Amino acid sequence: MAKRQLKIVRLLEPELCLDCRFAKTADVETENGSVQRMIHCRRLDCDNWDIVNAEPARSIMDDLFDDAA
Repeated sequence: MAKRQLKIVRLLEPELCLDCRFAKTADVETENGSVQRMIHCRRLDCDNWDIVNAEPARSIMDDLFDDAA
């Protein structure tokens, strides 16, 4: 399976993601090693992202997103 490029982006309207079927919460490890609880979006064409200042992420640490299935 191809390795995913994980990015941390700012959400324009975060409250819209709370009811979206493509969004889940996950623990995300940032490039500096800190872990934060964030919304993980699986919709690649979402208009709610501000990608101008996107930052790389190391990993998603949540069983819902394991590639081992």
